[in-house]
Amino acid sequence: MTIGLIGAGGMGKRWAGVLANHQEVDFRVVADVDAERAKAIAEPLNVTSTGDIDEVIQNNEIQAVVIVVPHKFLAGVTAFALNAGKHVLSEKPGARTVAELEPNIQLAKYKNLCFMVGFNHRFHPSHQVAKKLVSEGKIGTPQFMRAVYGFGGRPGYEKEWRHNKEMSGGGELIDQGVHLIDLARWFLGDIVEAKGMNADLFWHSEVEDNAFMLLKTKDRRVASLHASWSEWKPTYRLELYGSDGYLRIEGLGRKYGGTEKVFVGRRTEKFGASEEEVIECDPNADNSLKDEISEFMTSIREGRSPEPSAEDGLAALKIVEEIYQHEKE
Repeated sequence: MTIGLIGAGGMGKRWAGVLANHQEVDFRVVADVDAERAKAIAEPLNVTSTGDIDEVIQNNEIQAVVIVVPHKFLAGVTAFALNAGKHVLSEKPGARTVAELEPNIQLAKYKNLCFMVGFNHRFHPSHQVAKKLVSEGKIGTPQFMRAVYGFGGRPGYEKEWRHNKEMSGGGELIDQGVHLIDLARWFLGDIVEAKGMNADLFWHSEVEDNAFMLLKTKDRRVASLHASWSEWKPTYRLELYGSDGYLRIEGLGRKYGGTEKVFVGRRTEKFGASEEEVIECDPNADNSLKDEISEFMTSIREGRSPEPSAEDGLAALKIVEEIYQHEKE
C-alpha cells in the first residue's frame, strides 16, 4: 500500500522508520510545514519530502496517510485527506474535542474509507500477553484496574506545544492519560461514568501536568488511573485484578523501564496470592507501531473497521471531556 506521512516531529520520526521498514508499505513521502525538518527525516530513508501537505493529499498515487501533527491540526488534516479519498491513520487523540472528531467519523463512513485513531499501546507485547491471559480466563472476571503512567518532561518542556491549550486541547489527561483511558475500556469494557481531578503541580503552564481519573463501567468495574508529567523516574505500571487472580504490567520499553514484564498471580483457597509467574517480553520486541499499521492495512483489505477504531478514539475523548467538565463543577 502506498502511504504518505504528514508530520515530522518526534513521533513523525519514529513513524518514518516504521513505514520505511515495513514490507507491505510503499512509503512515498514525508510532509511537514517545516520543509527542512521533513527533509531531515526523509533523506536518510531515500524518501521524497515536501513542505506542502496539499502535495501529498492531492497525489492520486497515495492510498493512505499517517497523520502525526499537533492536536489542533489533527481534525482538519484528517478531513482534508478523507475528502481526497485517502484512508487515514491519525495519531491519538484524533482531535482536541468530540465536536472535532465526530464529523470525520461520519465523513469516513460516507466515503467508505478507513479511519483509525492510533492507540499503539494496545499493541505493546506486554498488553498483548495480558489481553490473551484475560481472554483465557487466567484471572477470572476482571474487576478493577489501577495504572500509573508518567515521566518528568525535559528542559524547556513548558514551552512546547503540548503546554499550549489552543494547540493541545488539554494537558497530560489528553496526552498520556488518553492511552490509559483506552486501555481501561479495552480491558474492562465501555465506561459509563468518569470523574477526575487535574493539577498543575510543577510546570505551571496553561494545562494540567497531572491527571487523576476514576472510571466506572455499567457492571460497576472500576479503573483508577494517574498520568503525570512530573514523574521524575519514567514509570509505567498497570494492574488488573480479577475474581480468580491478578496481573501486573511493569515497564513499557525504552525509557519506561526497558523490558516489559507481566506478573501473574492466582487467588488461593485461603484468599491470599500464589507465587507469581513472571513473563518477560523481549526488550527488542516493541513493534507496536508496526503492528498498528499492519492492522490498519489489514482492515482496509478486509473491508472492516480497524481495532482500535475511530469510534474508540471518540469514546476516549468523551471520557476526557467528562473529566474536564467534572473538574469545573
